[in-house]
Amino acid sequence: MAGVAGVGVAERGAPEDGDGGAPATRSPLVHEPALDGLRGVAVMAVVVFHMNRLPGGFLGVDLFFVLSGFLITSLLLHDRIALGAFWARRARRLLPALWLLLVGVSVLLLLYTPDAERSLFRDDALATLGYVTNWQRITATTSYWDLFSQKSPLEHMWSLAIEEQFYVVWPLVAALLLRRHRRIDRVRNVALGGAAVSLAWMALTYNESDTNWAYFSTPTRLGPTLLGAALATFTLNRTRRTQRRAPERDILALAALFVMTMLVLSLDGTEGLYYRGGLAVFALASCAVIWAATGGPPGLVARALSLPPLRWLGLISYGIYLWHWPIFVYISTDRLRLDRWEADALRLATTLAVAAASYVGLERPIRRGALPGRRAWVASGVAVAVTLGAVLIATDGPTRSATLDDAAELADDLEDQARQQAIDSPILYLPAPRDIPDDAARLLLVGDSGPGAWGPELVDVAERDGGAPPIDVAWASQYGCSIVNADGPTVAPDETVIEDEPCHGVRRRMWRQLVERYDPDVVVYYLANAGFTHDHLVDGRWVPECDPRYDAYLEQALRDEAELLTAGGAALAYATSPYTATLLPGTREAVDCRNATNVRAAATVPGARVLDLNAYVESLPDDGTVFADSVHLAPSGGRRAARWLLPQVRDWLRAAAPAP
Repeated sequence: MAGVAGVGVAERGAPEDGDGGAPATRSPLVHEPALDGLRGVAVMAVVVFHMNRLPGGFLGVDLFFVLSGFLITSLLLHDRIALGAFWARRARRLLPALWLLLVGVSVLLLLYTPDAERSLFRDDALATLGYVTNWQRITATTSYWDLFSQKSPLEHMWSLAIEEQFYVVWPLVAALLLRRHRRIDRVRNVALGGAAVSLAWMALTYNESDTNWAYFSTPTRLGPTLLGAALATFTLNRTRRTQRRAPERDILALAALFVMTMLVLSLDGTEGLYYRGGLAVFALASCAVIWAATGGPPGLVARALSLPPLRWLGLISYGIYLWHWPIFVYISTDRLRLDRWEADALRLATTLAVAAASYVGLERPIRRGALPGRRAWVASGVAVAVTLGAVLIATDGPTRSATLDDAAELADDLEDQARQQAIDSPILYLPAPRDIPDDAARLLLVGDSGPGAWGPELVDVAERDGGAPPIDVAWASQYGCSIVNADGPTVAPDETVIEDEPCHGVRRRMWRQLVERYDPDVVVYYLANAGFTHDHLVDGRWVPECDPRYDAYLEQALRDEAELLTAGGAALAYATSPYTATLLPGTREAVDCRNATNVRAAATVPGARVLDLNAYVESLPDDGTVFADSVHLAPSGGRRAARWLLPQVRDWLRAAAPAP
């Protein structure tokens, strides 16, 4: 990030070029200590957010974006644009520390990540090296808001990719706009227009169930950066350091800081407010703080932002941003047997120490010319080769189709993630047997708590079954964490509100790992709990099952889960929820609503089908052995349902097999 990387120091004068073509004396750029402090504030907001302690701390990234646009554009407008020299300075500032990070992460992967999981991070590392991580993240089956349940040490590199793309394109645009008459108003108009388009694009493409495009794509995230660029055109000819102190600037800055603080304390990156106005307000407030704190005698806010601790954090902020998330991932409470506060203290201390060492030992010497001329080119070539080699070695491992030799280790890791998220209801997983026959078809059963009752019987029947091809079974079962319950509060029968911790992100991350490792041929999605859920908060309203708002929520959620579960090419089937032997009044209608939603979801998922488990169960004699309770199959019922399911899976696979 330019804001992270410390742009904004220049000691040269500038030629006379005015706004709108009118000549004016342009004051020289000078170092603004308040901007160092603002960088320090931004990076600490991100760090505390990644500690899962500040809900809107992710806005620190947007503050960096505004700073980047302002500082980079200020440099471009004050100099006759020499693109080669500009890009060379950016490369010296950004690349060495990034290469060192990738080598360091490669070492951490080799030391602490199970062999069978290391290959999962190759795409992350290569995307980081090519500065395209944001585009890679758009195609992922999880969102940025699942990061607390994810193990990728490079999850945070998307923002650096967006900034690097800006560094490549914006100087070209600025050079074109200033090519003849250096009309600064052209740059301003393009920046303001681009910011408006970007912010509108983000608002229009926001999707509650999938924020990846709105949050990660370059065109939807350039709004704050372009607002910062526009700000630079307004401050270009402002006389610096010779004005009287203006109290009204402090009033403006304090008001803007108040707005920014309220947004940091309240905004949620999964909700529409951030995408539909919240980001724009935050970016404009950031511009107000930058304008008020620079360009004149320092007032109260500028002096506060110039305090030595904040300035020091700003100077090493690039290293802090690079290193903090990998350090957070590997300094875990379970690995070191620390409580949360102890782990966070160690994470902070380690991050600051590593970032300071990177700044003093690598970043500052190279920026000051430690490797001039040809030596820089040779060193860069060697560094790229070493970095790429380290990444390829560290991420070498079994492909996703490998057998689960470390199945128990994966199960333990998934359970650890659930515990770290303080999910009260357990999330249980049973990966497949360790030795999977080469000719076996792989069946994965997922859903709510239903697979916990059916899965063991399905495994047992499949192991004893003599059909061809053989079928290997894995299952995943959630108690109290399924899409049946919308993330958030529910209402109990006694009308008390139950504040459940959000858990869908954790569960989806676990499913993603299970799908990548197990590589199923068929996924059966089974929701047993129908008609026994309480009211849920959907789109700001309390609604029960069968309410159109609830059914629309569930249908969309089923489609989103399908994208995750079929990422490896598996076929998908939704199993209908059965009428149980202990139905309450009105429950049969709720089951009908649920199964109608299954049918609608299957119709929109390519290749998906519906397995009518409900009709099969209805055909069984009511002898009291089918259900264990009002929701779950009893062992006897699970075995019968398994013998009903396996032949259908085989028929399905045969029908899908290519003709000889």
